[in-house]
Formats: sequence, structure tokens, C-alpha cells
Amino acid sequence: MDQVIAAQQRLARAKRALGAARQGEGWEAARAAHTELLDAERQLARARGEQYAQPIDLGVSWDAGSPLPHVISDSHRTIVIFYRPDPDPNWDGRYVNVVDAGQPGPAALGLVEFTGAYLTSFGGLNDEAMGGHPLYGRGLDFYCAHVVPDSTWITAAERANSVHPSHRGGWHQRYHHYVLCFHDETLECMAEDWRAEELSCSMAEALALAAARLASTPPRRDSTI
Repeated sequence: MDQVIAAQQRLARAKRALGAARQGEGWEAARAAHTELLDAERQLARARGEQYAQPIDLGVSWDAGSPLPHVISDSHRTIVIFYRPDPDPNWDGRYVNVVDAGQPGPAALGLVEFTGAYLTSFGGLNDEAMGGHPLYGRGLDFYCAHVVPDSTWITAAERANSVHPSHRGGWHQRYHHYVLCFHDETLECMAEDWRAEELSCSMAEALALAAARLASTPPRRDSTI
């Protein structure tokens, strides 16, 4: 109980600090206050034994404005391809660069492959509707990748599968709940692990690469039972 009270007090202080920073202390102060608020949210959720969103570094990031994520998957792997930040050195604020996934030339792309994937959800909430996500207020941040300790999604999936005559428990030890927040979509994947890489090619070429990767690797034996 003392840990919960301490976490609640920290969260209250963080909310006040963020409000003050937004009144004119500058971008850096506001960002630092926002980070402290997210950390306080996670601390409170941990103290209560609840799920929360913990940021993870995939080694590759996506463009905040136009990542245009594309997802391809089979029964055990999910691959998401997106546009990485690619600053225009000549940009002076007087024009807009339009990103088109149909462009044939090479582009700065990122690829994240989730291995041992059991469930994947893609679409849904954009950045303006993030407040409706169950993990909002529990550490979920914009345009970031997260893993979810004590995920209720994993708990529900394990419970549903428990009717299988050969069901094996321990899904929270086997699987991880990943959440990737894009500008217009949210990707959630329940998987064993992930790998990431940077690409320099067209989106069409990247999708062909992902499809070939899935087709050339034999599917794994079912490990969920």
C-alpha cells in the first residue's frame, strides 16, 4: 500500500509539472515533464499489479507524420514495414513533402519481424484517439514501440486456449505483448521475440522481400498447446 501511495503522489506531482511546463517553459521542459509523467504512470501500474506500456528500443524508428506501415504475416510471423525519418536538408518550411508508398525509387524504410507470433491486431486507433486505448494513462506514448508486462491480452488468450486437451500454461513467460503506435494506426502483436533492420528500397520491393521471407521458411510446429 505504501508503494501505491508513493506512486500516486509521484503521478500527481508529474501532472502538475507537465501543466506548468506547457504554460511556457519551452519544448525541452515540456518533453522532460511528459517523460516523467509516463514513468510515474508505469510506477503506479506496477505497484497495483496492473498492465502497463514499457518503451523498448527496436533500433529502428518510424516517421511520426507519414510512416505508412504495411503488415504481412503468416501463422507464426508478423512483419511490419514502415517509412523511417528521412529529413530533407533543403526544407525551409515553405513546402510539404508527400510520401507515397507507390513511389518506385529507393526510400528509407524500417522492417520489424515478430517471431513466434500468436495474435496480431493492426489498424484501429490513430494518434488523436490514443486516449481510448486501454494502456493510455499507463505509460503508452505517441509514435513509440512498447512491451506490456502483465498483459491482460496474453491472459485472455491463454484462458481461451486452455480448453485445448494438450494446453500448456506459462504464456506470460513464453509470449510478449508488443504495441507499436503509428500516426494513423496501432499495431499490437503477441509474439515470442522480434528482430529489426533498416532497408533502402521501394515499399513494393520491401513487401516482396517480406513475402519471400515468409514463403521460404517452413512454418513452425505449434507451440501454443
